[in-house]
Amino acid sequence: MSPSTPIITLGEPLIELSSIDSTNIYAISQVQHQMAVSGSCYQAQFQTSGKGQQGKVWDSEKGQNLLCSYVIRLEDLQKSNENVKIWTPEDQIGLSIAVSIGVSDFFQAIAGDETCIKWPNDLYWRDRKAGGILIENTLRGSVWTWSVIGIGINVNQTQFSATGIKPVSLKQITGNHWDIPLLLASLSKALTVRVNEWIHYGIEPLLIEYNKRLYKKDEWVNFNCKQTLFTAKVKRVNEKGQLIVEQEKEETYNFGDLIWEL
Repeated sequence: MSPSTPIITLGEPLIELSSIDSTNIYAISQVQHQMAVSGSCYQAQFQTSGKGQQGKVWDSEKGQNLLCSYVIRLEDLQKSNENVKIWTPEDQIGLSIAVSIGVSDFFQAIAGDETCIKWPNDLYWRDRKAGGILIENTLRGSVWTWSVIGIGINVNQTQFSATGIKPVSLKQITGNHWDIPLLLASLSKALTVRVNEWIHYGIEPLLIEYNKRLYKKDEWVNFNCKQTLFTAKVKRVNEKGQLIVEQEKEETYNFGDLIWEL
C-alpha cells in the first residue's frame, strides 16, 4: 500500500532541454555544481550521446521518445519520528528495484500485461525492448549521497537502426501517437509511488512484485558467461540484486556476469 504523504515527489521541478549530450551527464553535472534540486526531472527532446548500460548507446529519433533523468538526494529521504538514516551502497538495489517496477507500472497501464522487466532493469514487451534504465550514484566516502536515474522509453519512433536488440515502441504496440509531456507526468507519478513505498517499507515487498514481472521467469534461456555458453532456467532475483538461475542446481550471478543469448 502506498504511503498517503510522499516523502519525495519525482518530476518536480521539470527542466526541459532541447538537445543535450545525455540527460544523465547533464544531471550529474548539476549535482556536482550543487545546482540540482532533489526530485527534479531533466527531460530532453534529443540526446547526442544517450547512455545505456555498460557503455551502450541509446538510439532515439529527435522528439519521438521519452528521455529523462531524475535526481534524488538521499539525505532528504527521512521518515518522520525516526533516527536519521545513513544511506550506503548496499541500499542502492532497493531504489533500482523500485524504479524498475515504477517504469513497468507506467508502461503496463498502456501496453498491457505482456510488459515485463528484464534483469536488471530493462523494460520489455513480449520479447522486445521498450525502454531502459541507467542509475548512476554518487558517494561521499561510504555514504550514498545522490542518485541520478536515467530513463529512456520508446514512444512514437517506428524505425530503428540495425541492432542485436529488437526494439518496440508504444506506437507500434497500440497504433496510437502519444503525447510525450502527458506520458512524462504519468511516469513521474508511477515512480513517486514506488520510490516512496521503498522508503517506507524497504525492499522486501517490492522484490516480490519485481519477481512476478521478471522476464523469462521459470523459462529456459541461453546465456553466455565469460565466453562459455549454457542453458538455465530463470528463477528469481535476490535482495542483493543478483540473478538466480537453475541448471542441475541453483547458481547466482552478478550484473555484468551474463549475456542473454536471445
